[in-house]
Amino acid sequence: GISLLQRTISRVKNLTSPEKIFIISNRLHEQELKDQVNEIPYENLILEPEAKGTLACIAFSALYMKRKDQSEIIITMPSEQLIKDEIAFKNVMSKAVYFAEKYNTAVALGIKPTFPAIRFGYIKTGDQVSSDGNFSIFKSEGFTEKPDEKKAKKFLSTGKYLWNSGIYAFPIKWLFKMMSELTPDIYEKIMQIEKSINTPDENKVIDSIYPKIRNISIDYAVMEKAENMLVIPTDIDWNDMGTWTEVSETWEADQNSNFHYGKYISLDSNGCIIYSPQKIVALIGVKDVIIIDTADGLLVCDKNRADDVKLIKQKT
Repeated sequence: GISLLQRTISRVKNLTSPEKIFIISNRLHEQELKDQVNEIPYENLILEPEAKGTLACIAFSALYMKRKDQSEIIITMPSEQLIKDEIAFKNVMSKAVYFAEKYNTAVALGIKPTFPAIRFGYIKTGDQVSSDGNFSIFKSEGFTEKPDEKKAKKFLSTGKYLWNSGIYAFPIKWLFKMMSELTPDIYEKIMQIEKSINTPDENKVIDSIYPKIRNISIDYAVMEKAENMLVIPTDIDWNDMGTWTEVSETWEADQNSNFHYGKYISLDSNGCIIYSPQKIVALIGVKDVIIIDTADGLLVCDKNRADDVKLIKQKT
């Protein structure tokens, strides 16, 4: 099957050339990335020694991007999202890049909500800044993390709130300027790493400095606090694959409704979800089980408790 990462790359190739696509992930996934994304130059695989939140990983990868062209607009996006209409996505992101360059700021992609979702963050829209063809751009009046159902219904009724897709377009220089003002401790460490790039000590410095970086998301650290933040609304068909159950819906299924990515053997088993790109998984007489085998761990859980994976994450 085609992984969500491969789908994301296919989507991004409509916007730019492969040599301008960067992927950042944990070092543990290096071989898996090589196997999946052979059209991306190897030097564009940015491997962090450990997870330190989206601000660190985006800033870290931006160091390598700006060596190619510091005037570039970066588009950041998670790889676990499903967007079916790639042409509509290309059109709205091209406009987001245009506005990011025009106003020298970050532009968030806001999804027009279709129901009172409680597992997405929201962005409140303020005054309209500009309109260009089929797209309008608004000031952001603030971010709200995942609300309860009552608040989500209120957001929906006002017509002023959008789902936060986690997709942004912004100038590289803007990011580092915001970091120097809002997160000087992280900015300082990223600049220390930058000095080591293309020197014999590069890996040594990264291994020494990166683990000391404070773990925080770019949403909390920068986007929520930036005064000139903008948002572009869209009604593209978008879904954030928040659980393995949702992710598996993009994979192939056998005659027993076992959704699978990778090699597996099944005997009298049905309704299972299997992700194992490296090893063969054998199922015997099991039902509604999720099995996820990655380089850094093995997950086995009841499919009805897929949402509880986050509880395990809190314990690790």
